[in-house]
Amino acid sequence: MNRQRKIISYEITKLGKYLRELRKEQGLSIRSVAKSCSIAPSHLAKIETGDTLKTISIETLVKFSKFYGIPVSSLLKEAGFIDSYESDLPELAQYLRAKYQLSFQAIRDMEMAKEIVDKKYGQTQKERQNAK
Repeated sequence: MNRQRKIISYEITKLGKYLRELRKEQGLSIRSVAKSCSIAPSHLAKIETGDTLKTISIETLVKFSKFYGIPVSSLLKEAGFIDSYESDLPELAQYLRAKYQLSFQAIRDMEMAKEIVDKKYGQTQKERQNAK
């Protein structure tokens, strides 16, 4: 019997580790995340360990993105699928995670605080972009 050798990309493995970190930070089980994302727990376990022969579908990435409240582009950057250039300014959540190693909940709290400050001082994200 000829056994097919697994070839697992570095990026898939890195994405899996990142997804596992997010899940553990929130104290969630594989089963609960899988149920919320409408995927099989065994499939999520394989993704998290990088032990999957197939790539992850865009649909599945979008489900993780919505569940964790992280843009798909950020998931792809974390995994190394797309380059992040030094001239690119990170979004607040990625900055806080990288700079302070904050938990998911702490980042959400900081984003809420930022929204309050923006409302108080009347500058919207659209206004800031137009000022650039």
